[in-house]
Amino acid sequence: MNRNIAVIGLGKLGLPLASLFAHAGHNVTGYDMSKNLIHDLESNVFTSSEPDLMQILRNSRGRIRFCNEIDDATRDAEAIFVIVPTPSDLDGSFSNKAVLNFLSNLNPTHFENRRVVIDIVSTVMPGSCDGSISQTIEESLGQKIGSNVGLCYNPEFIALGSVIKNMQEPDMHLLGQSSAWAGDVIQEILSSVVTGPVPCQRMSLKEAELVKIAVNNFVTMKISYANALYQASVLLGGVDIDTVTRAIGLDTRIGEKYLKGAAPYGGPCFPRDTRALTALYERLGVPSDLSKATEEINKSHVTFVAKFVKETIGKVQNVGLVGISYKSGTPVIEESPGVLIAQDLIAQGFNLIVWDDENARLPANLNENVKYALNLASLVDDSDYVVITRPTRDLVSLMDQIRAQKRPYLDLWRQQK
Repeated sequence: MNRNIAVIGLGKLGLPLASLFAHAGHNVTGYDMSKNLIHDLESNVFTSSEPDLMQILRNSRGRIRFCNEIDDATRDAEAIFVIVPTPSDLDGSFSNKAVLNFLSNLNPTHFENRRVVIDIVSTVMPGSCDGSISQTIEESLGQKIGSNVGLCYNPEFIALGSVIKNMQEPDMHLLGQSSAWAGDVIQEILSSVVTGPVPCQRMSLKEAELVKIAVNNFVTMKISYANALYQASVLLGGVDIDTVTRAIGLDTRIGEKYLKGAAPYGGPCFPRDTRALTALYERLGVPSDLSKATEEINKSHVTFVAKFVKETIGKVQNVGLVGISYKSGTPVIEESPGVLIAQDLIAQGFNLIVWDDENARLPANLNENVKYALNLASLVDDSDYVVITRPTRDLVSLMDQIRAQKRPYLDLWRQQK
């Protein structure tokens, strides 16, 4: 069944989701407060480096339109997907300010005598949907959440650089619901964009809120666990960290995925979800040692890498750094391991020659002792030592240059063993 869908917030997650809905045959209205973004989308001058997004967006023309008015976006919508920023507060918990601001501007006449589901996709703290979000909806609409207005919580587990793939091939759909009928609507819509069967885990709103941050924290704990073993392996000497983690991961209770001693975790989701779980535990009086230790080990791993480089190369001053964005496929540098390692190396007194396959650049305050290489050959030529912070699609060319010029190097991911 094709439905009328509104997607509120056309950022790095919202626009791909809106495009996939339209590609699946739904009638989609995308809203964003940025007039420049809406102009670019309407004028077909918008561009994105996110893989597959532009093609799907082009193929969806005629079934998707864009606007700057909340009333326009929600007037005929049967399902409203809210994907606006929920930035972290000082204590690590998420701010619902943008979510509540949107909900407080809903027009009650658009919700009369018909069923509409409001689906919160933005990551929020456990208790938000049953608390301030429900309260704001009911105050705005003048009716209770129930037989005509449904509320769902449906966060996505995606990574920039593979958003479309992650949405089409998720491990599961996580769906918190205020009622079965509301959950049915959202599950039906989500099922229309996937490429194969996907289990849908339906539960209460509060349960889904807890699952979202718990899943990401479990992954970050696994990464930090492997990185602590990586440090121990280096300090012990004569230990192959990949041999160690491979054996550990063969235990079916553990598994190999994300169990690799490599770079620290980073990006827009893992660090903040880990801090959010700590904030939740502390608010509830639950011991937060695990989530705190996860973050502390992650920070220590940055220091460990920089110290290892300094102790390995001694007085050498020119370090080539390959990889600034937090992962291949996106130029985003938010809490990127490459940026954090660069910062520590600069603090150690090294001059950096930087190259990134996504054309990412370091923050302006770190550029004083930094040179950006025109290509991999010039990076290797100008460097006395090369550090590879993440997987890169140009690895073969890079390794050819390193071998040809006989440069010592550290590949945190050991991509060519």
